[in-house]
Amino acid sequence: MKNNRMKPFMVFCLKLVVTLVPAYFVYRNIVLAPDWNVGDLYELFTVKSVLPFVLALLCLGLSNFTACLQWKLLLERQNVHLSYGRLLKLYYVGLFFNNFMPGNVGGDAKKVYDIRMQGGQDTVGAGLTATFFDRLFGLFFITLFALAVGFLFFMHDAEQRAFMWPSVWICLGFCALFASLFSRRLGRLLCKIMAKVFPEKVNARMLRMFERFQHFRSVKLWASISSLSAVTQALRILVHFFCGIAVGVDLSISWYFYYIPLVAIISALPISIGGFGPRELLAQSLFAKAGVPNLESVVIQLLAYFVSLILSLFGAFVFLLGGSAKNADPAEKAD
Repeated sequence: MKNNRMKPFMVFCLKLVVTLVPAYFVYRNIVLAPDWNVGDLYELFTVKSVLPFVLALLCLGLSNFTACLQWKLLLERQNVHLSYGRLLKLYYVGLFFNNFMPGNVGGDAKKVYDIRMQGGQDTVGAGLTATFFDRLFGLFFITLFALAVGFLFFMHDAEQRAFMWPSVWICLGFCALFASLFSRRLGRLLCKIMAKVFPEKVNARMLRMFERFQHFRSVKLWASISSLSAVTQALRILVHFFCGIAVGVDLSISWYFYYIPLVAIISALPISIGGFGPRELLAQSLFAKAGVPNLESVVIQLLAYFVSLILSLFGAFVFLLGGSAKNADPAEKAD
């Protein structure tokens, strides 16, 4: 019993270390800059910062609408039918939890729970599958942006070309994962391997999830979610672009489409508290290659997070009112 209590504490301590150590180097890189003083931070913001900040808010707000529509399509393929308005509330509650849980995945767990509360016990697997795939596909598509921009603008630069390799390997990893999830032959082979490693109960759950993924074997669905993901991820990269303009960074948008996907992948990993630390250190290191000062590169990330925090307050409002836990109308439940 004592070991069960110690394990979460040890995991938290490890994540705290992973958060604080990179954060220390981020701080150190800033304060060791020549002629650094705290007034530099205040000088980043002027009256001209307001419009870009508002545009960043609009971009992220629009991206949430398209992302929720993608989530809805994935749920409907599994016969979970909830109104778009109801799902949008659940989506914003998930965003609120994502901002306060380690690794930006706490909101995903909350969305799965809310789908179960809204649609009934039979929707647990559908909610988990749709939410899991929605997150994976978003990260996959943003990686495609990095590769496309890399091939178009950075192939001629040997130093920048090196940064394409992480995106290449991440993309190949996603392709292998999708192949195992959607190919019946590879899926059965994977299930046989898991049966030798995991307990029977866990293997049975994984097998049921694999069967649910077969609902997504549709050209029409893939065309729809690809279009939605393109819009969603482009808008979310634009959030960082406008945050950069807000702090006076004059940088081509292609750099953001090249670097932000790597930052997003690191932020999504459940290795730190809220993604802090590794995200800022990586952004600082990458954007330095484009000539962006250490302070500005970090402030861009923090400002983008602040934009997300502001919009997620609607989810906090819905959650406090209990709107995310009410049962859906019978006509809206899973078929």
